[in-house]
Amino acid sequence: MKEKQSKKGHSPKNSYPKERAAFKTILLGNPNYFGNLCDSTLKPTLQISGNTYYEELGCVGYHPQQKKLEAVVYVYQPSGYGSDICGMGSAEFVRFYLSFDNGATWDDEGMTSFQVHNIPEGTDKNKRLEYAVSLPASISQKVCTIENLIQVRAILSWNNPPPANQPNWTPIWGSVEEATIQIEPRHFLLPIDIFGDLEIKNPLFKIIDPNISIPTKQIELDAVALSKVYKDTKVPVHRFAYKELSKFVSNQTNFSAESFLNILPGIKIDPKITDLLLPSKDGNTSYEELKCIGLDPNSPNTLVGIIHVKKSSGYSGGVCTNGSREYVTFWADFDDNGSFETCLGTASVRTYDLNNITAEGVHYSVRLPVDLSDYRQRCLDGAKVVRIRAILSWNVAAPCSNSNYIPVWGNREETLINISPLASVPAGKIAILGGIPVSMIDNTSGKTTPDAVFATNNLAPDSLGRACSFGGRVSVQGAPIAGYSYKVEVTPASGGAPVPVVTDLVLTRNDGTPLDHTADVVTGRFDYMPVESNVNGLLAQWDSTGDSKWEVKLSTYDAGGNLAGVDTHLIQLDNTWPDVSIEITSGTGDCGKFHIGETISGNFVARDDNLASYSLRVEPAVNPAGTSIPVPNSGLVNTAVAPGDSWELNTHGMRACGYIIRVTGKDLAIINSQSLGHYKSDSSGFCLEE
Repeated sequence: MKEKQSKKGHSPKNSYPKERAAFKTILLGNPNYFGNLCDSTLKPTLQISGNTYYEELGCVGYHPQQKKLEAVVYVYQPSGYGSDICGMGSAEFVRFYLSFDNGATWDDEGMTSFQVHNIPEGTDKNKRLEYAVSLPASISQKVCTIENLIQVRAILSWNNPPPANQPNWTPIWGSVEEATIQIEPRHFLLPIDIFGDLEIKNPLFKIIDPNISIPTKQIELDAVALSKVYKDTKVPVHRFAYKELSKFVSNQTNFSAESFLNILPGIKIDPKITDLLLPSKDGNTSYEELKCIGLDPNSPNTLVGIIHVKKSSGYSGGVCTNGSREYVTFWADFDDNGSFETCLGTASVRTYDLNNITAEGVHYSVRLPVDLSDYRQRCLDGAKVVRIRAILSWNVAAPCSNSNYIPVWGNREETLINISPLASVPAGKIAILGGIPVSMIDNTSGKTTPDAVFATNNLAPDSLGRACSFGGRVSVQGAPIAGYSYKVEVTPASGGAPVPVVTDLVLTRNDGTPLDHTADVVTGRFDYMPVESNVNGLLAQWDSTGDSKWEVKLSTYDAGGNLAGVDTHLIQLDNTWPDVSIEITSGTGDCGKFHIGETISGNFVARDDNLASYSLRVEPAVNPAGTSIPVPNSGLVNTAVAPGDSWELNTHGMRACGYIIRVTGKDLAIINSQSLGHYKSDSSGFCLEE
């Protein structure tokens, strides 16, 4: 048999069909039968580790803004995967590792997988199917003054999960791929970024709240500014001014040529600009290149592209700026006539100038969730193999109306994907719980992870990355499955009967209008609504009580009412307000009279099982800046139990007036899926006289 060429350009190794078919049984008899276990005392019988005859990793990359590790997997052969499309098939596992020290050590980020089948329609005559996998990554961010480049390693293994915490493990059938990725900087500052250690003995630090984050401005550089940035580089004018030039050439401005050139003072246009901006064959790939595209068949179906960024500059600014966008537009040829008549949409990723980029470049990913439900067919009708075209275009997206578009900067890739049949549509998943993506909720503690952000605004619930619980109304969100229904139930983690969540919902249509949605009174199930009728993917709203840990379960049912699958997640509740109190113990005490210049003192309590912070302040705020500031005026840890900690107030410089001193405590509970903290306060009054 003629062997196919892999993406590396070499002929894959032999097929070993007998060993492939009996793979699991062979491993039971001798786990080191194939010789891939370096430390095993068992003697290998057939050394074929790292065989890429059937499958191989094509590319690996990372989406910095969406915090997703992704890889594209090539599937080469028409058979050898366990069964046809109507059977269970077999699994392709991918485990990701990250290195923050140039490969000296590797941190295990977790594993994902997808099912693969014998599909001759997509793999005969040297064709191949391309799949993708995605995995959320928990990576700490740095301020934008620091470029954050790290290494990723992906291990692909067929039908045999790569073991955890073994970054040097070799798969039997599969491969290993590495790349450099860039971590998105955090676009806010904390006081420690500005002042360093807040424990330094400086009166200023006593009034600084270490929780307060200061948003940073992402500067957008125009062509004139970029001409100065790239003055001593080889970045050409039609690169750094491409956005402006493209708008003029495509009639998106009302400027005459003379007027347009006047807004680009000092910028010299190449006489060959027509050839540069209107390429006749293919785009320029010297800066970036689309290397792989594939379909992640897990719910929701997502098209993934991996982009190789090759240079250190030419991306419209460094990591403290807005940088530039790499756009990838996807088309499908659903009727197999070669016209790519269906535009599926455009995905993008932000890129920057990177001074520390190596010769290997940096690999980014783009991801486009797609609804393929209209194109699924019965497995008895065979596999649904579809050709996909993707066009990478830097800083200006390819128009959806033109699948033959030739980008100035970028290129075109095509591949074959398999759309899962109706019988194997994945069960529904909970994507967002309590406003937080489920990948950012620890499924042991039920609290948020250090990198957690709200799904709708990408802001951290706690700027210090502390673990947060949930309280009030907990929203459950997820992607729809056409023709299916679902039920959401909650059960105490300590045990008990499940409680159905059947609160009436108000959904939001894609035109912004509301839509009432109720559960079936008998089954307690809701029908999945299409995306255009439920743009937020709202599935349920649970009005929680108490402070226990609960299990949230989503059960999905097919059109016949048969259970298609379940998805469960743990969540820690916190519906108790902090305990706060304050009293004046000096002089005449609470509601007493004091003279200006006296120091008033007392005790206060601010406690909670999950305290975020407390603050003390004097009201009303009628005094000059720098006066009427209690000591302490804020804190992050619990005070002692009653009578609590002491406080004092120097009244020098304050006006004669009636005042209260107020203590406010805040906890680390995400309330109603959208904000942080139960707030509770207490106060004590006093009168200040001349």
